[in-house]
Amino acid sequence: MKQYRFLLPLFITTFIFLTVGNSYLAVTDPVESNYALTAKEMVLSGAPLSPRIYDTVWFDKPIFTYWVLYIAYTLFGFSDFATRLPFALCGALSVTVLAYYTRRRQNGIALSCLIAAIAATSLLFWAVTHSVLTDQYLLLFTEISLFSIYIGMNENSRLHTCIAYGAAACAVLTKGPVGIILPGLIILLYIVCEQKSVYLRRLFRPEGILLFFLLALPWYVYMYRLYGTAFIDGLLGFNTMTRALVSEHPQENVIYYYFLLLPVALLPWTGAAFYGMRRFFRKNGFPLFLAVWAFVPLLFYTVMATKYPTYTYISHIPFFYFAMLGVRCLREANTRKIHFILTGPAIFYWLLFWLAALFIHVDYVRLNSLWPLFIFLPCAIVLTLFAQRMKAYIVLPVLVCFATATMYVLLTWQVLIPFYSYRSTVPLAANAASFGMYKVYFFEEFRTSFVYYTGIPALLVTPSGYDESKRLKRDPVWTQKHLFKEENEQTFSELVKAREKLLLIVPKSRLDDFKNSEFYENMTLQNIYGTFSIYVPRKDTI
Repeated sequence: MKQYRFLLPLFITTFIFLTVGNSYLAVTDPVESNYALTAKEMVLSGAPLSPRIYDTVWFDKPIFTYWVLYIAYTLFGFSDFATRLPFALCGALSVTVLAYYTRRRQNGIALSCLIAAIAATSLLFWAVTHSVLTDQYLLLFTEISLFSIYIGMNENSRLHTCIAYGAAACAVLTKGPVGIILPGLIILLYIVCEQKSVYLRRLFRPEGILLFFLLALPWYVYMYRLYGTAFIDGLLGFNTMTRALVSEHPQENVIYYYFLLLPVALLPWTGAAFYGMRRFFRKNGFPLFLAVWAFVPLLFYTVMATKYPTYTYISHIPFFYFAMLGVRCLREANTRKIHFILTGPAIFYWLLFWLAALFIHVDYVRLNSLWPLFIFLPCAIVLTLFAQRMKAYIVLPVLVCFATATMYVLLTWQVLIPFYSYRSTVPLAANAASFGMYKVYFFEEFRTSFVYYTGIPALLVTPSGYDESKRLKRDPVWTQKHLFKEENEQTFSELVKAREKLLLIVPKSRLDDFKNSEFYENMTLQNIYGTFSIYVPRKDTI
């Protein structure tokens, strides 16, 4: 076990890196606030088995992500720190597990630390670990499942096969059937390519299958017994089949979506990843396994109707491994030109952020001072080019890692904190002490984070003729996602004319629509908090 003692300091270092600034990252709309409010209501209701939002049981996702938030809120209270903590912790665990499996296969601790650095500083990984999403836990359980089943098949290890099935069960509790379907497709396709029937016998071990059902089935059976076909239709019907067959974002439903996203998501290690794949790909063994793992999710989700940046997130693990092999191979090269495979994408990545900080200005987000970024990024570029010119090739991966990590820390304090606040209702909630005596409405765009932060119930109201599906150019079936309560526009107009004590919150993006609506002439502006305008009925309304 001595050879694995480096894993604890690696985990601690990664965890600290991923938690920097998390206490100040507000819960954002529209996705994060749904998870946060659901877990909060589970805690307040004392019902840890049934996800619920707006005091209504819902079946958007399985239970695991809500459980980790439930535990965090129980231990640390309802805070931004508690909300972000489980996902930073999961990110650190994902990196540590990846380092463990790499150390098990490769000689030397250096390569394990290298792949850990590659994973922790890649763009999408860093972004997801700072988000409240199910995808980070799916990544963790999938990497355990696939690495373990590969070991179980190749080494005839019952223990690792059981670990794989246990992790797959957790994945199913995190994301639903895809937690077993995708790893199953990857493994079966790999076995077909290898043409080794003995792998099938080692794959379908009764004890592993039994463990899977013992871990995964109880919650599903419990929910079915409580809610019957409504649970099946909600989780497996609408939230699984509908996403596969009907695009939630039709404008993004293009065949090249994930293949354009992948090179960006892997930055700054894109060049090393593809170089490593080209140099080390083989038509059998572990390189074949990694290649199948890398491309099956990409192809699987390409044919699905709904597309999200994080759907193919699990395919990044093999690309991290190829990037590690690519960097190792580059160290042996002795020409400056070939080292641009590593430094070129990194310098492009840093330069992109520097130019964005220099030229992109927005009036709706008050960013903190960007001078540290202006100074640091050119210094990182110059230092990297100087090291490459001096043929100090061994330090190039270290420079790329530390410069990117430092850039992320600066971005967190200077950009992410104010941007997350903008994507949330924190400015509104901070001034909501007197809202409790009013009936609160949102105009056209409901903000769940307001309910999460304040505990004040709210309703959505829209003007006559408003059609969200038409505005978003998507199938009306997606209106089933909304479980928040709505007020009929006629009823709302009557309440306004009767001068009831109500507040209408109008987001800045909906202000023009509001001014053109039938409500505007009977309401007056009371206050503005951040990007939200607060309207109340006019006193002279008849």
